[in-house]
Amino acid sequence: MRAVRYRTGINRHTGQVLRGIAHVHQSLGVIWTTRLGELVMDLGFGSDPRGHLSEDMTPGLALQIYATLVVAAHAFEPEYRISSLRLVRVTRDGTLGLKYAGTYYPEGRFGNYDIAIPDTAAEAVSFNRLTGVAA
Repeated sequence: MRAVRYRTGINRHTGQVLRGIAHVHQSLGVIWTTRLGELVMDLGFGSDPRGHLSEDMTPGLALQIYATLVVAAHAFEPEYRISSLRLVRVTRDGTLGLKYAGTYYPEGRFGNYDIAIPDTAAEAVSFNRLTGVAA
């Protein structure tokens, strides 16, 4: 039996090493907060839920936001599949907070989906209509 090949990276805020699911959580945050057309060498990378935040929040709009985020996550993060998204905060200034959960596939980037780890402790992600990630 061979060892699992976990992805390793650097925390974009602290410079500490990230490994496995922590790296995937950061990756999802980057995907969801990068506006389409913002990454010069890959204009199709990212998502744009902020485009919906200037509208009144309705169940239909929440579904559009969920779809935008799930499609982007599945397109750019082969090691994670979203199983649930829920609104945890909506404010008058256009800030939207989401909590997500799903399944982590440590070798998904190699096309190996045999190892599946449930992830129910995923962190909340916040978006602001004007600035992107809320502090």
